[in-house]
Amino acid sequence: MTAKEYLEQVRHKQAEIGNLKRDKEAVKDMLYSLGGGGEGERVQSSRNNDKFGTLFGRIDEMERKIDDKIIDLMQFRMKVSEQINALDNVSYITILNCRYIHFQSWEKIARSAFDEERNVRSVQKLNGLALQEFEKKYAVMLAELTLEAI
Repeated sequence: MTAKEYLEQVRHKQAEIGNLKRDKEAVKDMLYSLGGGGEGERVQSSRNNDKFGTLFGRIDEMERKIDDKIIDLMQFRMKVSEQINALDNVSYITILNCRYIHFQSWEKIARSAFDEERNVRSVQKLNGLALQEFEKKYAVMLAELTLEAI
């Protein structure tokens, strides 16, 4: 696994939480759109008559899963941030934190992350150097993660 792939896991985990939240809202919308049971003669069937209970159960399950994913993201984000902050070069720490922890655009990083404004190309080049440094420092960990993925 490359340093970039490892660091981008923060964004992937956050996106997964966003998707789960949207899915939960869709189930809630289904719950609100269900009409009443209706009046009149009832015929016995194998159909699930407890639509509300089923949907409430599904929403509760989704909320627990989202909570677990949020805790996982927070722990992973803290771990990655500590790893980045353990690098020796302050510019590398700045750029990796801005890009992979705070998800800032290249333009924003170039404009405001450093003492003086830089151009986007120089920031991207610095990012490449920072990723190389991260890979050197954490080569063993990245290799182990690569083996686990196989």
